[in-house]
Amino acid sequence: MHTWKYSLILPFLGRLNDRFSSYGQARDLVQRFELASKVEGLQGVELIYPFEFADVAETQRQLAKFNLKVSSVNVNLKAEDKFHLGSLTNRDPGLRREGVQYMQTAMDIAAQVGANLITMCPLADGFDYPFQLDYTRAWKWFVDGVGEAAAYRKDVQVSIEYKISEPRNHVILPNAGIALAVCQQINLPNVGVTVDLGHTFIAHESPAQSITMLAEAGRLFLVHVNDNYREWDWDMIAGSVNLWDLVETMFYLKHLNYAGWLVSDVAPFRLDPIKVCSQTYRNVVWAEKMIDHVGVDRIWKIIREGDPMDAMEVFQQTMAGE
Repeated sequence: MHTWKYSLILPFLGRLNDRFSSYGQARDLVQRFELASKVEGLQGVELIYPFEFADVAETQRQLAKFNLKVSSVNVNLKAEDKFHLGSLTNRDPGLRREGVQYMQTAMDIAAQVGANLITMCPLADGFDYPFQLDYTRAWKWFVDGVGEAAAYRKDVQVSIEYKISEPRNHVILPNAGIALAVCQQINLPNVGVTVDLGHTFIAHESPAQSITMLAEAGRLFLVHVNDNYREWDWDMIAGSVNLWDLVETMFYLKHLNYAGWLVSDVAPFRLDPIKVCSQTYRNVVWAEKMIDHVGVDRIWKIIREGDPMDAMEVFQQTMAGE
């Protein structure tokens, strides 16, 4: 029996856009909750602040109606026009202050809905060209902003999510190492990191290694599951491309006794959203079953002997039913 819990990002069940077109149906909050309730294995939802908390009481009614928890409150500091030049690193101190206030308000809401965790990916904070950003000031502003938000409530965790690029050509938080550096510099126990598997791939990381490093530092707070071809953040079904990375990730999450949320950060676009999110869950469960079939002790023996051909052989035999 797994210890983790399965969630999804609720807005992905509505209308989605890319640079060329729009996909799916526009659905209001109630309709998205109704759709989410049909997803296999779902125990919670990740909700976006401010957009899905116009009426907190209504959100709570929907959660109770479908017996769902809030896995995390995702603070959006990129979509509104005012943040297009940055939030926590904006040259305007008023906007930096507003970014911190967004995080603090989201923390209050997270506590109110029983999540006790916010996650924030600073995608508008960064630069596009050389000599566009004062790196010294931007780093200080970012660290100070996250630290100020985290100090506001010790009972709510603040999880920062890294990504190498998009929409900025260079995001201020591009990889696991820099995210960990932020946590260590702030040095508060409620500051940690959200690992998005797709973001690890485009940063040319091993997700299992990044997860392990952060967990050993006590900074692994949340995991988003998805996939891509390692050149763009396509938000595909987890395990659909990098299958063995998913298996290895689940092996180390099992080893680390991870009891947090695995959040589907998968965009259905042209596909049936219920089928997509359910398949994501099934792929993660399948990865765990592979580990159980091979055996944890056997896998550790292979790892410690350091021969990847042994790993290939044993997993191939398991897949073939030999």
